[in-house]
Amino acid sequence: MQFNSSFPDVNERTMWITNQLGVATWSDAGTEWEIDARGGKAICLGWPEKAAVQLKPVDDTTLPAADEQFVRGRCWHVNYPQAEHRHALRIAFEPIETTSESMLLEATISIQTDLLDSHPKIDILSESKSITTLSVPGASQQPTASQTGAAAVTIASSDTTFVAIFLGEHDSPFTTDLTTPEALQLRLFGEFLEKGVIRKARPWILLRRAKQEPSEAELQAIWQRLAGRPLPLAS
Repeated sequence: MQFNSSFPDVNERTMWITNQLGVATWSDAGTEWEIDARGGKAICLGWPEKAAVQLKPVDDTTLPAADEQFVRGRCWHVNYPQAEHRHALRIAFEPIETTSESMLLEATISIQTDLLDSHPKIDILSESKSITTLSVPGASQQPTASQTGAAAVTIASSDTTFVAIFLGEHDSPFTTDLTTPEALQLRLFGEFLEKGVIRKARPWILLRRAKQEPSEAELQAIWQRLAGRPLPLAS
């Protein structure tokens, strides 16, 4: 099935294309960006030939399997029932900006459980040769070794790919930074989740070919856009 979502004031046609439950391609500016969100061992984001970022389970061996998807406006929504897992998921993927070499994607992740005692966790992972963090004017003070939370912007670069993860003020204090020199690893959620309560995280993910790495000023401007964006009422 093919879904078409066109934007005002954009010359090229932009769309989500999906012929399989949980797998979709965003086609824009002459480039295709693929998301394999079927669940299981990981949700993968990147180019058709390379997954640059993964969302992975922590306590469970696998994520719930996708059982429903739909496109509303510019968002591709994927739902995952709890079944035998520790939690249910809903994820809305929205491209904020795309060029032939880069994609800025918002992933609104909603998590819910029917269990009475649950501490669900999801990791954002990206392999790298270089890891840095960026101080952003207006963001909360960057965490130290004695503080919890993750930096507003964490960057992973390799020979071919540049990845930046942006966390807003509502997410960075509740995200655990487990990054090593070899891989960016940010753990979303992790606190006790009461039965029936919905908790959300809304990271922005920048994927770019390494030959066109953005400047610090560009990255700071992206974070300011995230900070000024209203929180989603529904995923």
